[in-house]
Amino acid sequence: MQIGNDERRYGLVAQALHWVTACLFVYLFYLAWVMTDLPLGPEKFRLYNLHKSLGVTILALALLRLVWRHVSPPPPLPAGMSALEARAARAGHALLYLIIVLQVSVGLVHSWSANFPVVVFGLFTLPNPTGPNEALKKALEPVHAVLGWSLFVLILGHAAAALRHHFVHRDGVFLRMVPGTSRLQEKREE
Repeated sequence: MQIGNDERRYGLVAQALHWVTACLFVYLFYLAWVMTDLPLGPEKFRLYNLHKSLGVTILALALLRLVWRHVSPPPPLPAGMSALEARAARAGHALLYLIIVLQVSVGLVHSWSANFPVVVFGLFTLPNPTGPNEALKKALEPVHAVLGWSLFVLILGHAAAALRHHFVHRDGVFLRMVPGTSRLQEKREE
């Protein structure tokens, strides 16, 4: 298994970053769904802190992925892909990165403006640059929710597009991001 990306496949680093991020998102969305309905108490605070810690982790992974894309560019899109599909794929990826950065940033500022510290896995506390600000907190609540749902829809669209490539187009696009499928991808390309 190659470390970096090549013309045919994503390498180990890109695959690991992708799938770890995907798993964290599944858990993060689950936490967001569960924690909001809990009564005020230690469990709710614990889950909110975990939610924030995972958000910071996902932001770090997204930034690392962007750096890695620069160091090891992704494989090109399939030659048979229409110009519209190629633009949609590029726009979808750009939107995913943009909304991840915005969502985590808004969540952090919301937490700080609500005067709640951001303690990352109990290891360190991020400095609070805003201080308490009730107006800012109230303004950011719906923004965080809308960005969260937007991210959820974009991720579903991303997964649906990958599955479409796999089952409809049968072009190997999905397989190049799945670890251990290089032989399967070669067979499919024959």
